[in-house]
Amino acid sequence: AVVSTQSTGGCDPDDAFQDFSQRIKNYKKVYQTLSLELDRELTFIRVSNVTQFHINSVNSTIQSKSAYFLMNLRPHIQPTLYFTRHGETEFNMDGKIGGDSCLSENGRRYGEELGRFVREEGLSELPVWTSLMRRTLETGSYLPNTSVERYKALNELDAGQCDGLTYQQIETDYPEEFALRDLDKYNYRYPRGESYHDLCCRLEPVIMDLEKGGSVFVICHQAVLRCIVGYLLDIPVEEIPYIKIPLHTVIKIVPTAYGCEREDIKFGISSAITHRDKQSVESIEKRLIDAGINKVGSTYLWNGLLS
Repeated sequence: AVVSTQSTGGCDPDDAFQDFSQRIKNYKKVYQTLSLELDRELTFIRVSNVTQFHINSVNSTIQSKSAYFLMNLRPHIQPTLYFTRHGETEFNMDGKIGGDSCLSENGRRYGEELGRFVREEGLSELPVWTSLMRRTLETGSYLPNTSVERYKALNELDAGQCDGLTYQQIETDYPEEFALRDLDKYNYRYPRGESYHDLCCRLEPVIMDLEKGGSVFVICHQAVLRCIVGYLLDIPVEEIPYIKIPLHTVIKIVPTAYGCEREDIKFGISSAITHRDKQSVESIEKRLIDAGINKVGSTYLWNGLLS
């Protein structure tokens, strides 16, 4: 493990091991162990040998969540995680977002090929996680795996009153919403729907389960996978809504010493392109002005709101 880390810079394995050992010795010179007797007035979490936890004076939500997170980590387990979106749907073909439509013909072909891939790669014993939505359940039905769990938390981002519309319809019917979402896609919340930030919060229990270790095969949705992959690859939150998660592709995530590596396994089955690139500030501001929205400092306000 030592010689495979990013810090060795490709040097000789024996030299890398000696360097690492010396680094540990230097750490020990300055490291001060927290005492359960002498430091009782402090708030801390002390981890010993990975599996022993001493939690002292934890009294806030963030502190409790930190303790829960640390206690669920399994650094000695190196699982391989497999993710895929559902097969292409009728809504995907029509350019509509959300909904709960069935798979298209190509989507069903992908399900069949996905089942063959799982069998050939020896993944039939992996637990499979899906959302509660028809398109993921239908895709998962082609897999031979018998251990299948359905998570409501894996449902696609709720588009609220824009659910079932195309982007063109949203731009026509709700021009201000369309522009404001492009302006800050991570924090923007659909009317009566969700934002990417809301979705990340909803996925917290799922991510905790992933951190507990064990390989798993997850079938879910574009926005959901953006959040999960963004977390695993440590991608800045403002870039999460633009991570490419194509249809008919298995995303394989393998842990490394300093993070994770992503490998895309494409199946060569044509599908709709649902990715929308990040828009320029100039084009967004033009649409805001056309929609009658004024810019005041860094805040965009509906025209006439501050009259």
